Amino acid sequence: MNDAPTASPPSDNLRVWSVTLLAFLIGLFLSGSTVLLYESKRQDSRRQAVMDLTTNAGHDIQEYLNRSISSTYALAAVIRQGNGRIDNFQELAREMLDLYPGLSALQLVPGGVVTEIFPLQGNEKAIGLNLLDKSHANTEAVEALRHGSLTLAGPFELVQGGLALMGRLPVYLKGAGGEKRFWGFTAAMIRLESFFEAVHLQTTLTPDLNYRISRIKPDTGTIDVFWNHGAPLVRPVSQHISVPNGEWILSVEPVGGWYARQVVLGEVALVLLLSSLGALTAYWLVRQPIVLRRMVEERTRELSATNARLQTEVVERKHAEQALLASEEKLRSIFASLTDVILVLDAEGRYLEIAPTSTKRLYRPPDELVGRKIPDVFPGELADFFVSTIRKALAAGKTITVDYPLVIQGEEIWFTGNVTPMPGDRVIWSAHDITQRKRAEEERLKLEKQMLHAQKLESLGVLAGGIAHDFNNILTVIVGNTDLALMRLAPESPVIDNLRRIETAAARASDLAHQMLAYSGKGHFVTEELDLNRLVEEMGQMLSVSVSKKAQLVYNLGRPLPSITGDATQIRQVLMNLVINASEAIGDESGIITISTGRLECTEPYFNGGWLSDPIQPGLYAYVEVSDNGCGMDRETMAKIFDPFFTTKFTGRGLGMAAVLGIVRGHLGAIRVYSEPEKGSTFKVILPADGAAVEPHHAESAPEQAWRGSGTVLLIDDEDTIRALASEMLGELGFEVVTAADGREGMEIFRSRNDIVLVLLDLTMPHMDGEQCFRELRRLDPRVKVVMSSGFSEHEVSGKFLGRGISGFVQKPYKLSALRDVLSSLNWESSARIR
Repeated sequence: MNDAPTASPPSDNLRVWSVTLLAFLIGLFLSGSTVLLYESKRQDSRRQAVMDLTTNAGHDIQEYLNRSISSTYALAAVIRQGNGRIDNFQELAREMLDLYPGLSALQLVPGGVVTEIFPLQGNEKAIGLNLLDKSHANTEAVEALRHGSLTLAGPFELVQGGLALMGRLPVYLKGAGGEKRFWGFTAAMIRLESFFEAVHLQTTLTPDLNYRISRIKPDTGTIDVFWNHGAPLVRPVSQHISVPNGEWILSVEPVGGWYARQVVLGEVALVLLLSSLGALTAYWLVRQPIVLRRMVEERTRELSATNARLQTEVVERKHAEQALLASEEKLRSIFASLTDVILVLDAEGRYLEIAPTSTKRLYRPPDELVGRKIPDVFPGELADFFVSTIRKALAAGKTITVDYPLVIQGEEIWFTGNVTPMPGDRVIWSAHDITQRKRAEEERLKLEKQMLHAQKLESLGVLAGGIAHDFNNILTVIVGNTDLALMRLAPESPVIDNLRRIETAAARASDLAHQMLAYSGKGHFVTEELDLNRLVEEMGQMLSVSVSKKAQLVYNLGRPLPSITGDATQIRQVLMNLVINASEAIGDESGIITISTGRLECTEPYFNGGWLSDPIQPGLYAYVEVSDNGCGMDRETMAKIFDPFFTTKFTGRGLGMAAVLGIVRGHLGAIRVYSEPEKGSTFKVILPADGAAVEPHHAESAPEQAWRGSGTVLLIDDEDTIRALASEMLGELGFEVVTAADGREGMEIFRSRNDIVLVLLDLTMPHMDGEQCFRELRRLDPRVKVVMSSGFSEHEVSGKFLGRGISGFVQKPYKLSALRDVLSSLNWESSARIR
């Protein structure tokens, strides 16, 4: 037996090298196409970036050019104002040259003859030049006179060197009979070198770019390149710039062109490398069958020797098969008693066998499944999932567990499947019904999410309600003591105005407490008819202490002003945020903050100028405007000021302006912002008006109350300051007062005395709250009069005691007049307790 390897025939070698060459060419084509596509996209991206820079530079040139030649309009306005005379041309021209960028000289041309130039130095030869003289024909001047509009001449070479533009505007004056007569021209000269330096063209178009600026000559139609930088352009991008009576073209191209030689060489090297790798792979793959064939021939000789030994094993195999059949029968009996779905499938997802189990959870009857593939039975995505699971189990060589749903007889059934690999590229798929467990888990997760959400809301509500409760206790002391002080002072006392301001501020603070109660679900919040002027005036003191000491508040309130419908507290928040924002813009410098109001009849075109709002309807609006002369904002900052958490100040700020925008939109209004760096800012808020003018508000003096009570009142409240205040108020009303710090102490005092005619009871207290104390008081004496006191609304408190018969309710913070009204309305026929 000869074991030496045999040489490959020539046909095999030819086939190997042919396939290798073909693979190299295919790889060259595919990789070359891919790299070419990538290079094209890279060039497109680079052209777009250069185009963006070109567009920005073109806009800057056009904007600065328009601003420079607009100086002719300013001179024309002065001439018309002086009816053809302008005595201070030199001073005015000097100021305008400083004001307009790129402007080099200004001329007065009455009757078409140049008479005055500033600066005169270097421009003396132009004095006396007649722009309309046939011998000095000037096409642009004639065009300006013919059309009555501004024309731009040039660029042209100056005698003193350099290129310049000349803008000429015809000026007309009104005669005595109202007819128009030609006065002459106002002219502005722009040196291109100074102009492009003012535009910062070298900065906008970076040093790695070549560019040129050209124009189309109006008389010949040819292209005239009058400004360039760098090497000549081959395939530039262009931006058209509109100028009076003509057009400029800005063309830009990268230095060295659009292609980078090093990148292209790298891409070529990559293409060759990928093609070579493909050829080597093809060479290896084609060689493998030849090598395998030689190995098969050697193995065939070895198998021939072992064939005889296998003959003796046939008998033993038959005995093993008989044992296997017996084992299969046993397994079938076991399967018949199972409730799981048990399937045998091959690697392609073909059903080979379905165990005869007792379950009824098959997708289809067994005779419709055996022999068919999974993609023939199930929808596309589900079939792909099942087939990929089978292949994963075969590749891993171990059991894989998956959960999946099936719709069986119109019901969604969830299964957990165990996919176990078998010899011969087969798997056993056993599936168990877990629908009940799945539904229980989903219900549990749903309940957990609901509980978590409810706990969060409850925590926030408890926090807001607790703060409002304590806040109302503090306000009760402020309001009550202010009321007592006003009652005891003489009408001519100088502190009455101060106490009135304290009373007004406390009322605003009470509104804030009601807001927190509304958020916590324990209060009610409604809109009302508002007068913007009155609201601004009431906030005057608060605004003056909120702004910088160097900022001066100036009011410009329009009257009469139509009323608006809204939430007074939220409108105050808008005004406060805008004023504080203006104060911060002024900073440490001295400045003025102006608050203006007025009315507007708005049409649809009026809202097309940058208003921040949802779509709003034309009609009558009232506005409030806050202006400052502070640092101002650029366009980039203005675009972000209403973004949440955006701020130019220290960390921790940033929701103020976002809240302003939200409140204004909620009131169906709109905001417009005007601002320039170093020139200040103006925020204008418009709100829909009701149409009717608001009548001036005059506070009505309350009539003198003469009612007084008698007897002993038990005052139960956990706040020392409120007990002291309420005791003083009750004393003013003629009562004797005993106090308790909580419900337990109050019950002990009530049991020990029989002269208590009334209990003034706080709702929220430690140890024993007002509700528990009320029940105990009624158990001891069903006829006792109990007046509840709380920061919550009467609607909320009455709901707690519905049908239990509380005698009255007074809401914190309260004044003496409110307490007198509640107590005087009670039935005092039986004012003593019976023990």
